[in-house]
This record gives sequence, C-alpha cells and structure tokens, in this order.
Amino acid sequence: MSGSAARRVARDGATILLGSLVLVGLGTGAALHVQARTALDQALLVAAHGHLHPEAEDEWEAEHSRSPVDTWVARREDPRLPEGAVDDVLQGERATYMDARDRRVLLLPVELEHDDEDRHAVVAASAPRVTLARSIGGFALAYGGFAAVVAAVASIALVRSVRASFAPIDRARAEAEGVLGLGQGTRLTTDGPDEVRSLLLAVNALLDRLDDAGAAQARFAAEAAHELRTPVAAMLGELDVTLRRERTAAELRDALVSTREEAERLRRIVQALTAFVRLDAGEAGRGREVAHAGEVAARAFAAERAGLDAAGCTVRVVVVDDPSVEANLALLELALANLLRNVARHAPGASVELRIAALGDTAAFEVHDSGPGVPESEREAMFVRFARSGRSRRDDSAGLGLGLPFAREVARRHGGDCVLAASPLGGTLVRLTLPVARE
Repeated sequence: MSGSAARRVARDGATILLGSLVLVGLGTGAALHVQARTALDQALLVAAHGHLHPEAEDEWEAEHSRSPVDTWVARREDPRLPEGAVDDVLQGERATYMDARDRRVLLLPVELEHDDEDRHAVVAASAPRVTLARSIGGFALAYGGFAAVVAAVASIALVRSVRASFAPIDRARAEAEGVLGLGQGTRLTTDGPDEVRSLLLAVNALLDRLDDAGAAQARFAAEAAHELRTPVAAMLGELDVTLRRERTAAELRDALVSTREEAERLRRIVQALTAFVRLDAGEAGRGREVAHAGEVAARAFAAERAGLDAAGCTVRVVVVDDPSVEANLALLELALANLLRNVARHAPGASVELRIAALGDTAAFEVHDSGPGVPESEREAMFVRFARSGRSRRDDSAGLGLGLPFAREVARRHGGDCVLAASPLGGTLVRLTLPVARE
C-alpha cells in the first residue's frame, strides 16, 4: 500500500467521525419523529375527550407539538373514515388510531346519555399526519450542515496532528540517507512519540549490530588473508629455491613434501573459512533435525578416530545420558570433530574422554584430556578467530586457531554455548551445550 500515511489516517479518522455523526443524527431524528407522532396521538386523544365538553378549547397542545385538530361524532357511513371503521371500534370498545389518506385519525368509543337511555357513539379526532419533513426536516438540515463542518475541521486537525506525529520518521529517513556506510557510528535521533521512538531505537540497535558485524567481517577478512598468504608464500619460496639449480631426486622429494604440507595447511584454512561462511549465511537455522546426542558424538568420533590413533591418544566414550537435540547435524558434527582434532594436535598421547550427559534442560558434549591444559587467563581468548595460545604457536605451527571459535559459533547459533575449563583428568575440558529438543 502506498500513499501518505498522514492523509490515510486522517481520511479514515474523518470517515469514522462522519459515520458516528450520521448514526447519532439518525438515532436523534428517529427519536424526534417518534416523539412527534406520540405528541400528535396525545393531542387527538385530548381533543376527542374535549369534544364531549363544549367548554374545552378547539386547539390542543401536547409536548411542544401543536396541530389543528378536527373533532366530530362519526357516523357509520362517514366518508372521511375507512369503510367499517366505526363498527369495528364499537365492537372492540377500544380507542383506535389509524391513518386515513394524509391525516391521522383517532376513533374513541363513548357512551352518551340521551332520553334516560345510554347510547353508544364514536368520537373522531383528526389532524394532519406527522411526516418526516414536518418532524425532523429542520433538524436534518441543521444537523447535516453541522456534521459536515465538524468532519471538515476534524480532517484538517487530524492531518496536522498525524503529520506532527510522523515528523520524527521523516527526520529519521533524512538521517538514514546520510548513513553512507558501516562503521561511521551515525545513529538516528530518538525523539518522538513512544511508538515511533521504539522503532527508532530498534533501527539504532540494528545499526549497532551491523557495525559490529562489519567490523568483525573486516577483521576476519584481514586475518584470513594473512593466514592464506603464509602457506602460499611458503610454497612459492620453496618452489623458487628448488628451481634455482638442478636437484637430486631426494631434494625434489623433500621440496614436494614441504610444499604438500603447506598445501594441506591451505586446504584446512579454506575448509575452515568455508565452514564459517556457512554459519554466517544462516545455515545453522536451516535443515535442522532431531537426533540423539550420542549418535552425533559417535559420528564425530568416527571421523577423527584415525587422527587420534595416529597421535597416540586413548579415547573413551561415556554416555551418561542420551538426550535429543534439534540442530543442523552436519555443522554440529563438524564442531565436535574440531574439538577432538584439537586434542590430537595439542595433546598427543593424552587420555581422552568424550562424555555425553544432560545438564538440566541442556545436552552437554564434554571433551576431557590429560594434556598440558590451557591457563585460565588465556581460555576466553582462545575463542577469538585465528587466536592461539603461546604454547600452541610455539609447538604447532600448523594450527589455525579456528576450531574453538567455530564450535562456539555453532553452539550459540543453536541457543547453546561452548566454554573451556580444567578437566579432572588434569588437562583441558571443552564443554559444548545445546538445548534439549522438545518432545
């Protein structure tokens, strides 16, 4: 729907007001018309009774309604009355009102004393009928003009009032047009009515999130570019050195092995970046399935078992409870696989325990190891993308610093979290939690 909201609201408000005035006018007119008819009937009744008393006046007034009334003693063949009306009244012995042509008529049965005998007769009282033009004509004209003026004035007042209420939105639109890019820190002015202010606050919150996301994306892109340059530069350097002179078969093999290691590092970086792109594209919110936590952990362990065996790690899987989780299972399995891969890389030869349990209304995946552990002061920093502890950088140059950040991102996109702690086995405990699926 397009067009001015101020004009639309004013038009609708004026229509409602005019409709209300029309309904009030119709109700008032109907009441006035009924009142006029009732007053005329009262006047006819008084006039009929007065006809029996010559001292009564010829004109009668009832409830501010004055009408010329004719009274007479009706005969059976009275041409002014419907045929048989007199007989019907005498037989029914009750006053009867009727409309005869353009006049209102009352027929009142009475008893007359004549020559010491009672004689039944019918007294008729007649007056012009009360028409709508007579009863509410003047009121309709006056009220119609008044309603039209009120509707016009109300429309103008509504347009001005609504435009004043929407002025903060117009100002916000102009301010929003001045926001040329992310990271500028420009925000919309939040002055205005409560309804408009809540919208402006929501827009400012959205701009805050966009700025944060833009800054994180720029930082991630810079770090990713740096990490990608390192293996590429190493491969090119190795190849340049190898190609400077003739090499023996052993030297060529050493050069190829070194290049392959850098290519493998490059592959892992691209794989990790692709996984983060899938997360940032909202894949965690799509394709969710319900599965038992034990099944997910078993598949992740099966994918990393060879690497753990090669690192000399002894792994024990403990299923304390087996709650169900609703998640994008591919991403969840990749996150758990990253946690197990970290153990193989940073704690070779350690004892490892993969524990699945229910903690309240959450399902917990815990990876314990007996390795060197992570100092408490460095634990939170380990969840920054490309961040690694001093020991990791020193002992494992092939690490990327993306496994833990990816696991936390996956957990939080599913309403859970991922944290580091000290393990009872003496090393590190990584706990990834997700809400238990509703039955």
